[in-house]
Amino acid sequence: MTRFLICCLLISPSVWATDCIPSGRSAGPSVTSPDGHYQVLNVFCSSQTNEREFALVLRNVKSGERRTLYTYDRDATVVWSPDSRWIAINDYAGSDYTDNVVFSIDRSTPPIDLKKLLLQSKPKQDILESDHLYLSASEWKSEREIELVAWGHDSGRKIGFCRCFLMSLEGSIRQCSLPVIGDDPEGYCDKIKKYVGHSALLGLALRPPRPFMHSIASRSAIPRQPFLLP
Repeated sequence: MTRFLICCLLISPSVWATDCIPSGRSAGPSVTSPDGHYQVLNVFCSSQTNEREFALVLRNVKSGERRTLYTYDRDATVVWSPDSRWIAINDYAGSDYTDNVVFSIDRSTPPIDLKKLLLQSKPKQDILESDHLYLSASEWKSEREIELVAWGHDSGRKIGFCRCFLMSLEGSIRQCSLPVIGDDPEGYCDKIKKYVGHSALLGLALRPPRPFMHSIASRSAIPRQPFLLP
């Protein structure tokens, strides 16, 4: 069952890289792999395609070879695995959702959709079906396991939440604990830089940045909702 699930969640790279033609204009700092052999460049798309979009481009430092990994138009963060073989990208794409994908430096390895993997996991958690659900791949715990934080709120039930999961690239998922303080779990996760890459740009960082996790651009922040209940 686990193998079948992972098979179904491997996605063609073209799904995440649109017809954007990367330009030579930088849209933010590059993110270097721990071993120094690769960089993820953050550039504007050319005016020939959609200059309102940004492209994340993997560059081999030694050969100069480039490959477009992902395009986005709001805000994104990049988290390298400790062995420099995997790249987690958090795309804060909308006011009520995120996209979260892991790419390999190996061009032949399809990306892994972390959000679909979490939503299809068993046992199913009702809180993950909320109408405002944000995810952030925040920290690699090992070369093949990453911490994924889920937070948001459900408008109908008027509840906010903040949950932590450990997810392996093979598909196993287990819940982890978070030191949530106070009666606003959504607000807690929304403000901590560890979990929301663009928080530093908003002046909301409560902790020093973790290595190899960088917010690379921000056109607009995830809006805070008018009510946040425990």
